[in-house]
Amino acid sequence: MAGHSHWAQIKHKKAKVDAQRGKLFSKLIREITVATRLGGPNPEFNPRLRTAIEQAKRANMPLETIERAIKKGSGELGGEAFEEVIYEGYGPGGVAIMVIATTDNRNRTSSEIRHTFSKHGGNLGSSGCVSYLFERKGYIEVPAREISEEELLEKAIEAGAQDVQSGPEIHQVYTSPEELYEVKENLEKLGVPIEKAQVTWIPVSTVEISDAETAKKVIKLIEALDDLEDVQQVIANFEIPEEIMEKVTA
Repeated sequence: MAGHSHWAQIKHKKAKVDAQRGKLFSKLIREITVATRLGGPNPEFNPRLRTAIEQAKRANMPLETIERAIKKGSGELGGEAFEEVIYEGYGPGGVAIMVIATTDNRNRTSSEIRHTFSKHGGNLGSSGCVSYLFERKGYIEVPAREISEEELLEKAIEAGAQDVQSGPEIHQVYTSPEELYEVKENLEKLGVPIEKAQVTWIPVSTVEISDAETAKKVIKLIEALDDLEDVQQVIANFEIPEEIMEKVTA
């Protein structure tokens, strides 16, 4: 899970900038809309929607905006009909990449993602070309400043989590996809502060990048994909040695 861990640490810092640019609101609105469409408008019976609403409130999204997104997802309001689509491809150095997007126009989104891959030295592949290198997991982010690794590990075990990884910015808690929201609620009952919870894809094996130039290209590609309005998540199976990562992110 090292590749996901590296990107998660970078992404956590980048999210603060995205929030300032207003990009975070756009992504959260889409997540609320899709969660509503897939699981219904009642957050009590739709844990994905409940979690999306919590994240939106944490980002200070106005209640009216949240309610409008729910109404769009339930069909109560007209407008875009978003759906979730997964794209797969390769980046520099043979890195496998999965992109989870929400879109109201597959042709536009596919074109933008293909162009971004090509521009940054990658290739958009066909469905299934890299997904076998990943597994679906429940993923929970906990701010490292709020709780120690030792305390979180103890509480994560009690809550039913499968694994915990820690970094300078965030702790990452992993669960089975089916138990994500149950573990999340258990952690909250134990007083663990949670910033994000979602079902995602985690690499089962990684590609080590020991060349700084290639590492820069990989990071640029992933950041460019993540900056696309339709993109919700970008997951890759790279692993970069600490000394190279320091040069890349300096």
